[in-house]
Amino acid sequence: MNRKLRWKLAVILAVVIGTSAFAWLPPLAEHLGLSAPRFVSEKRLLLGLDLKGGVQFVLRVNADEALARAGADEGPAVTRDSIVAQAKEAVDRRINALGVVEPVIAVQGERRDEILVQLPGFTDVERARAILGATARLEWRLLEDGPPTAPAVTGGDIRLARVTQDEFGQPAVGFSLTRDGARRFADLTSANIGRQVAILLDDHVQSAPVIESAITGGEGIIRGGFSRQEAADLALLLQAGALPASMTFLGGGYVGSTLGTSAVKAGLAASVGGLVLVAAFMLVYYRRAGVHAVITVAASLAILLGAMAYLGAALTLPGIAGLILTIGMGVDSNVLIFERIKEELRAGQSIRRAVATGFDRVFLTILDTHVTSLVAAAFLFQFGSGAIRGFATILSLGLLTNVFTAVVVSRTMFELALARGRRPTLGLERPDLQANRSPLDVMAFRTPALWVSAAVIAAGLSVTIARGLPLGLDFTGGASVVAEFDGPVSGEDVRQAIPGTAMVQRYGQASDRTFQIRLPQPAGALDGDDQAGVRAVETALGASRLPASRIIGTTTIGPTMGRDLQRKGAYAMSGALAGIAAYIALRYRPSFAAGAAIATVHDIVVTVAMLSLCGYDLDLNVVAGLLAVAGYSVNDTIVIFDRVRERLRTMGRATMGAAINAAVTDTLGRTIITSGTTLIAVLALYLFGGTALRGFAFTVLVGVIAGTWSSVFVATPMAALLGRIRGRE
Repeated sequence: MNRKLRWKLAVILAVVIGTSAFAWLPPLAEHLGLSAPRFVSEKRLLLGLDLKGGVQFVLRVNADEALARAGADEGPAVTRDSIVAQAKEAVDRRINALGVVEPVIAVQGERRDEILVQLPGFTDVERARAILGATARLEWRLLEDGPPTAPAVTGGDIRLARVTQDEFGQPAVGFSLTRDGARRFADLTSANIGRQVAILLDDHVQSAPVIESAITGGEGIIRGGFSRQEAADLALLLQAGALPASMTFLGGGYVGSTLGTSAVKAGLAASVGGLVLVAAFMLVYYRRAGVHAVITVAASLAILLGAMAYLGAALTLPGIAGLILTIGMGVDSNVLIFERIKEELRAGQSIRRAVATGFDRVFLTILDTHVTSLVAAAFLFQFGSGAIRGFATILSLGLLTNVFTAVVVSRTMFELALARGRRPTLGLERPDLQANRSPLDVMAFRTPALWVSAAVIAAGLSVTIARGLPLGLDFTGGASVVAEFDGPVSGEDVRQAIPGTAMVQRYGQASDRTFQIRLPQPAGALDGDDQAGVRAVETALGASRLPASRIIGTTTIGPTMGRDLQRKGAYAMSGALAGIAAYIALRYRPSFAAGAAIATVHDIVVTVAMLSLCGYDLDLNVVAGLLAVAGYSVNDTIVIFDRVRERLRTMGRATMGAAINAAVTDTLGRTIITSGTTLIAVLALYLFGGTALRGFAFTVLVGVIAGTWSSVFVATPMAALLGRIRGRE
């Protein structure tokens, strides 16, 4: 092994082990009773509310209080909806300051004045309640003989709040005022030297120091006998801003995962089983090179999980969709490399030359597929919210790790294998089905194929029109019922007893027998009948064989994918498609960009149509699957377009149709292998992952099939047709 190769191997090992340590070292150290280094132990892989559980609250905004105060002050007209919206924004800022990843914040209730808050992975119920429920209205008032006078400076004037220490070394909160606030504070202190000024938080005096001199710098501290944690929380509240009105705590606490513990375990087992099957196929089909693929994908996954732990990203079901797409693209990158090397070997190249040429020629293809997906992820992150942002974050990290492992790690492994002997073998030398194959006449089937797609879409639209768009609880809202059982029962048992797509999660610690059941408004229920869902749960539980139960709490819930989130989701998807089309137009041709966009829309529409035909509701889990489908579709299309472009260069004066036929034939082996391995992994999740994950798995299954179909029979024919219309081909 030469010195350069040794250095490359050392760098790769350092990156893989060093990055992945953030994911596995803290739990391993805890298991062994050891302490990991602080810079590692503070970072860990988090699980979202749907996988692990967390804190859930329902808070009512006391809007009447703010309306009365606004009327007394004769300020501008304020509406109840605007007060609730301001409170929701303030809660959102506080949660962001807490560092909670992918929270759920939704307005609900009959009067639309309740806020549902879900904090994945957060366990300190009392601290969360104190931070979210505090009004945090800060005021500075001069003290006279009676009560403090009108406020001269308020918390709204604070530009920055931070934890500091007073002159006695005790925790305090330092603040910096805005320019206007600093000017008014300077006027206040300079005109009132020798008088007391009270610092009030929610009408409670924290301290009342005597003004000894004018304070002109706009800086100061707030004392109050705080602990370090109390000072940190107060700084957080002041930085995030006060609530427009006080809030009443309606209930909540620690809840289990929304998918259920059994569903999470079943999904994990099914996912691992699917990956094992994929690895087995790669080892059997590609032999020694398959070992490279397995190690490469494993290294990519290890780096990705470590990066997520370092950044504090939470793993949720949409995140798992991003992981599946990342792993699929990782397998695809290896298949692209292996198939290209086999092509060079069939052309008579030596094994060493075939490896070098194969990697060089496939590099731009891998770069294009990953950059295109990164562009889409950037739009999803910018305009999306909650689950969509989580998907985009994990996808972006996964794409970056994939490029590193596919280009650097995989090539280094091949170089190591070639350096071991004079006649090295990689398992890619045997002839395969691609050898001496005549081009398939794909273009001859474009019209029948488009009719097949149109028939599926029409059938799905007919069912959707007949029964309405099958929106789930996340989009429609419904009822939340808290049921207490007399005997032990699992979340999966409760879920199976409730008809429809109920969301069941443990309400309290693992030893509790209380569950929260959230379900959409039952079909046929009258508008305004808020008890229809409650009656449906009572009837279902009474008819089941579960232990006796009683309803101990009910509430009307709003959609977690409310209008704002739906609007952001639409913007995110539209922006992602536009970004993808722009990149493809720059790298290839405008007609290719249009073909890719049409194929992606086709795949989403076909998948939604099949969901409607098969009776699945559109919820957040299905949205996560649709995001994965869109990413897979674009990746598949780009690979074929890249080969079409190459064929147009190498086939002289060949027509676009001939180039498409040759390109599809060239990439047929890669298409079958990539689609097949992805289907194996997702099929295992569908069959053995439990009912909670079935809608997600079904979405990806249909989407992968639709994406493979559209890449061949929709994207390329549409690109050829649009090219002819423009007169370019």
